[in-house]
Amino acid sequence: MKADYLNEPYLYFGEGKSICPREGIAGLKVYDTVQAARKDQLLIGIVGIEEDVENLKEWLKRFESFIPASPKGKQPGLFKSFPGFNQDQGFCAKFIYDTNVERILSPNEITKVLDADYHEDQVLNAVDLVSEHVKFLSDIKNCDVIICIVPKAFEGKIVNENKDDQPVEENAEDEEGVEMELNFRRALKARTMQYNTPIQLIREYVLHDDNKSQDAATKAWNFCTALYYKGLQTIPWKLEVDENRPNVCFVGIGFYRSRDRETVQTSLAQIFNENGKGVILRGTPVIEDKEDRKPHLTFEQSYSLLKDALSKYKFATGTIPARLVLHKTSKYYEDEVDGFEKTMNEMGITEFDIVTVMETDLRFFRNNLYPPVRGSLFTLTEERYVLYTRGSVHQYQTYPGMYIPAPLEIRIVKRASSAKTVCREILGLTKMNWNNTQFDNKYPITIACARKVGEIMKYLGENEIPKESYAFYM
Repeated sequence: MKADYLNEPYLYFGEGKSICPREGIAGLKVYDTVQAARKDQLLIGIVGIEEDVENLKEWLKRFESFIPASPKGKQPGLFKSFPGFNQDQGFCAKFIYDTNVERILSPNEITKVLDADYHEDQVLNAVDLVSEHVKFLSDIKNCDVIICIVPKAFEGKIVNENKDDQPVEENAEDEEGVEMELNFRRALKARTMQYNTPIQLIREYVLHDDNKSQDAATKAWNFCTALYYKGLQTIPWKLEVDENRPNVCFVGIGFYRSRDRETVQTSLAQIFNENGKGVILRGTPVIEDKEDRKPHLTFEQSYSLLKDALSKYKFATGTIPARLVLHKTSKYYEDEVDGFEKTMNEMGITEFDIVTVMETDLRFFRNNLYPPVRGSLFTLTEERYVLYTRGSVHQYQTYPGMYIPAPLEIRIVKRASSAKTVCREILGLTKMNWNNTQFDNKYPITIACARKVGEIMKYLGENEIPKESYAFYM
């Protein structure tokens, strides 16, 4: 076994590069400021009860100005001050909101939703209520993004604290008597997808200062970054790439079960090239292996799915990538690989890497109080590697997590690149989640996006056309 260390990948911003999204935005401005024609105003629609709408507007007003970092942060640099969401620095944009783009939920409407006899009816009524207001703000007011505030009265009835679905690859056994899944957030995202405006859900309790789940600056960073990406449909940062290497496109393939758990479908997240452009597609129902109960694609499904994705990618970006990297969280079957290779051969892609990114029970330990460093890479065989995407960080002189970090196992099925390049890219892709400013997410965005897409996609009907932008799923 061999141990290596991968340096922290850099991100590009408007005026330079940094390893940290917050440092980069605060000191170097968002990446798209390099574009001459860009929007610098974000029209925000708001749906909620009147008191919550008032609290949200106070929140947004507060976010326009500087917010100091948490004084409780003992490690230098780990907690970052928020520069303010304004046109002078950082995001170089401002929020636009007033009563003209507000939709107030009345007490009678809330009561009517909750008076339904069955939980399913309550949730569906809530989705109907909120989506009608979203439709108005999208179609009539042409908002850039719409914030939907979940009323306190919905807590424990319409919405509940729940864990994310276990990935299909790790939970493929049939279950008897499982009820039809009904999740308010996912159902609302799917319903409002027919409109052309992304939505941002926020729980009422998050708006209050007595909610100590995050400090004010961190809340501002994550909330404003997500709104910026969703509302302006542009990227606040991008991954550093070697301009001397072929242009690359990353593809994440994920599976999701139907709400009744009777079928397994595939969601393919064609995330982006180095400039953040990409598309999202829905696949067809897939089969499960009789022995290990893992879902996989047939030859024809692999071929048609990737070909469709690359065709749409070419239309969106104007070019076919010179190199393609496939990420999947379960093993590749022979017919899957053959289907992918046929597509790439037909479309003239000669350089490609086919990679599995999966959980592992392996753990490594250091001779001190801190866990292994993020970027630690352990070679098990020529095809198998263990990579720490979470761990101690040299720049912060600490481990920023709460629990013992679990590494990922990287299995390279076929490759044109070195193992270090493949793993270095995975490490970089953990920094590309524009739903927050955490620079050390565990999973690369290829995998994280595919799972998020699947959560929402299961609520779309067969004849409903899913949006191709990730902004509608996050």
